[in-house]
Amino acid sequence: MSVSTDAIFTKNLDNVITNWSIGATRMYGYDAAEVVGKHVSILVPETGAAEVNSINSHMLRGQVYEAETIRRNKSGQLIKVALTVVPVRDPNGNVVKGVSIGRDITTLRGVEGEVAQLRTAAAARAVVLETANRVALDILSSRGGVEALTHIADAARTLAKARYAALGVARTDGVGLQEFVTVGLTFAEEKAIGPRPRGEGILGLLLRRTEPLRIDKLSAHAESIGFPPNHPVMESFLGVPIRRGDTIFGSLYLTEKEGGGSFTEEDVIAVEALGAHAAVAINNLFMMTRQRALVSGLINAQEEERRAVAYDLHDGLTQYVMAAHMHLETSGIARAKGNEEKAQREMEKGIHYLKESVLESRRLVNGLRSLALDDLGLAGALDQIINEEKQRSAWDDVEFVHNIADRRFDKTVETTAYRILQEAMTNVRKHANAKRVRIVVLLDDETEENTLTIEVRDWGTGFLLAEKSRDYSHLGLQGMTERAHLIGGKLEIQSAPGEGTAVRAVFAVN
Repeated sequence: MSVSTDAIFTKNLDNVITNWSIGATRMYGYDAAEVVGKHVSILVPETGAAEVNSINSHMLRGQVYEAETIRRNKSGQLIKVALTVVPVRDPNGNVVKGVSIGRDITTLRGVEGEVAQLRTAAAARAVVLETANRVALDILSSRGGVEALTHIADAARTLAKARYAALGVARTDGVGLQEFVTVGLTFAEEKAIGPRPRGEGILGLLLRRTEPLRIDKLSAHAESIGFPPNHPVMESFLGVPIRRGDTIFGSLYLTEKEGGGSFTEEDVIAVEALGAHAAVAINNLFMMTRQRALVSGLINAQEEERRAVAYDLHDGLTQYVMAAHMHLETSGIARAKGNEEKAQREMEKGIHYLKESVLESRRLVNGLRSLALDDLGLAGALDQIINEEKQRSAWDDVEFVHNIADRRFDKTVETTAYRILQEAMTNVRKHANAKRVRIVVLLDDETEENTLTIEVRDWGTGFLLAEKSRDYSHLGLQGMTERAHLIGGKLEIQSAPGEGTAVRAVFAVN
């Protein structure tokens, strides 16, 4: 087993040591327990304070710091160190910590080739980290998440000198994987693998962990199962769980260290940094998937609204106009024959249907865009539409409760609330056979996040939600749900046969 002889540790922007490798213990003499949480000045001679500040300045500018310097070990001895400090960024591109890589060159100062090799290796690692940083952020800003996942997995493989790397996206319930990208296998190996792992064994264990998992001999591990049957045999393993807080995003893992060795603590630190970028990529993938679903739902809702308008035109306005035309034409024929009584009677019927067609056309216009909403605000527009629905439906008991008089909201919120209430009341009129209806609109502006709650409750026939789940589009429920979700709200429906229905939506408002 090969272990890096470099002294590797991480420190935060306050110069406090946060991670300490075995190589650092060998070179400086301190165990991890003695230095983690301590200021880096424990390793720096009294004359080195200015250099500590210079290193921090380089880090904050995102620059790699390289120098030959003097450090002090636990026994107080001064040693000559070839030092490289690499800044590490968070997903927003901000430097949050630094990785310090030091090599004792006290007895090797004269070996210029060794020093040059060290500098080249350190610079190469810095370039890989910085390149992975830029590639991930660039792809995330312009494309989907899958490309970024592949680039991050490949960067981790190159950085740790592994044959194979994979990045798995966890299912929303955190059990198993729903998306998988791999790099390093041949086409034949990829084809032979078949179905991707579901998250058992070592991969399931990795999803449950909060710390990296490093295994020198995978087959000897108690939970070594979990890979597809035709997956190539891999022994050395390094896995990093991808999390943000309590949210599980997935896992990034490497197998088969180049040269047959084991993964080092240096590899752990570097791959863990890449895992932070993977969390952003996976989150971006989730958002794009949700956005596509919302757009698809909106398109379906718009098509449903167009069909509803077509039905209303055919069954409502067109019928009134045709009836008016028929009676007025009959009135003209009767007048031509001298039958004034019939002519007058038919004329009155024709005028009646013309008046109905005017009312119906106004209702249709309001269905497309509520002019009252612009003029009267949400409370006034709702009061108007409630009165119109009451007259059309012959509801005996209609109650409108609200606390938003003279309050105006964002136009998107007002329109969404109006349309949901309009659709819910239309459902009551057409399907509920109800005599009692209550509409409630309440603003809660006394909490940290102001919310607007709207509810339409009827005491009609009701229905079983499970039976209607496939018929949501017919009832307009899908359209209401999509409208609420598009502005970050949520919609709930409660119903039972014989007990009526309640449609409730909640929105965040300024």
